[in-house]
Amino acid sequence: MADYNQGLYKSWVPKPVQLLLIVVFTFFILSMNPVNAGNIGMMVGDLGTMQEYLIMANFATFIGMGASIPLILRAKLRFRSKEIMVFSLAVTALLSFVIGTTNSPELIIASSFLMGFFKMLMLMEFILPLMFILTPDGKRGKFYSIFYPFSIVTGNISGYYFANLAYQTTWQYPHLLTAGLCLLLIMISLLFQHNQRFARKMPLFQIDWVSIVFFAGTFLFMSYFLSFGKTLNWFDARNIRISFWGSLISFVLLTLRQLQLKRSYISFGIFTKSNVRSGLIMLLFMGVFLGSSSLQNTFTVGILGYDMVTNASLNLMMIPGVILAGVVAYFWFKNEWPIKMFIFSGFAAFFLNSVIMYFMMVTELNYESWLLPMFLKGYGLSAIYIAVWFYILDKLEMEPMLQAIGLVLVFRSFVATAVFSSFFSWLQYQFQWESVNNLAVYLDGNLMSSQVALSGYKNIQLNAILAANKKIYGLICIASIGMMIYVIQHHFGKVRFSRLRWEEVRFNGVLRKRKTSEAKILRERAEEIKGAAGATF
Repeated sequence: MADYNQGLYKSWVPKPVQLLLIVVFTFFILSMNPVNAGNIGMMVGDLGTMQEYLIMANFATFIGMGASIPLILRAKLRFRSKEIMVFSLAVTALLSFVIGTTNSPELIIASSFLMGFFKMLMLMEFILPLMFILTPDGKRGKFYSIFYPFSIVTGNISGYYFANLAYQTTWQYPHLLTAGLCLLLIMISLLFQHNQRFARKMPLFQIDWVSIVFFAGTFLFMSYFLSFGKTLNWFDARNIRISFWGSLISFVLLTLRQLQLKRSYISFGIFTKSNVRSGLIMLLFMGVFLGSSSLQNTFTVGILGYDMVTNASLNLMMIPGVILAGVVAYFWFKNEWPIKMFIFSGFAAFFLNSVIMYFMMVTELNYESWLLPMFLKGYGLSAIYIAVWFYILDKLEMEPMLQAIGLVLVFRSFVATAVFSSFFSWLQYQFQWESVNNLAVYLDGNLMSSQVALSGYKNIQLNAILAANKKIYGLICIASIGMMIYVIQHHFGKVRFSRLRWEEVRFNGVLRKRKTSEAKILRERAEEIKGAAGATF
């Protein structure tokens, strides 16, 4: 009989060292990003390309991660863990080197998609052991309350470190460093990981690669549409029209193909469940707040004049809020309280963050004033990620969940954020010009020289940006009230209404006694079954 090993490392590796290696690998894998948001400005200036290409590359990473999720179980049953890790790390090292040395934005987008694809394969190798180590009782809520804050904190710390490193050197250096770290991790994997299989070897058959192409095409076309829409004036540009119809046609072909396959690449069955639909609506709500990050960047860089390191340091202020949400969530799930008020607290934190940002739209601002709004933003982000993700995946079967979770992941990390980020960018442009027109009423070219008029042009633009941001934050505050009302009235799986039906039945004394006796026997048998099931688990 074949010898299987569902762990990661060889038997002679001490348990504490195994745990340390799992944490270190998880930290570095979460930190591997093909495009660091804090370095985009420097990359645009050095490459001489449009910022939208790099925004699209960032979105392509999440699309690649979503495309690989339905293949995770197949890959794990076909290849050894060491083979998956070594090959994925080698490809990631090569792609990081390509990104750090190329001048082609199209090549950066393609490399970002592939890096996201292999990043998810590597990440799942460590999520499963971490789940059993951190929550041996199998409660997913407690695991999410630890893993999601860890992943958010890791992203914030690594983002600040890479921004600082690029500021001190060049934007290429973090990518070359990532390639070197991947080679180091390959050597550690070869030394410590075992050569045994996870389970019985299964061939890579019935994988529909055409569906993967349609899936990638759907969201890559959409990312181009949302990234370049404002710049190319939406449907006035031929490329925007092509991307719109390309995304729509690819999605239709993807859907039709799943109906013809015996083993579908993506399952749409879970979207008929109430908790999945409601969870997606709440993730869309969260996209409103995450999309407002573009307004914050415009304010910090354009108005306050922060450099890339100072701007990236603001994300470090989110860490206390992220950790607090994780601690609250852990005890919340431990006590098995209803998650309604915990989700409500996350949206309330985002609402307070928007209210504070509304009043912070001024030309001069103390750096310490960011502590409270970023703390609230961190708490809201972590709380909603934990609770809504738990609610969406609650009571789902393993196979349909793996087939659909990639689509949900792309919706959460790309679609919801990109839609509102693009919308707010367009809305800010419209409001900015409206504010300029309003301010121009008070200027008279006959009463001032051209020099004086030009000297005041900068102040007019700055005040127009502030007024536009303030309008959008006001709209977000109004919308967030509706979001909180939706959360507070939602049932979250609890039965709210019941219907009592009456039947005319004649009961005599003997029949009533027999019914009572049968009910007592049923209760006793149910307790026996319940006790046996508890002992079995």
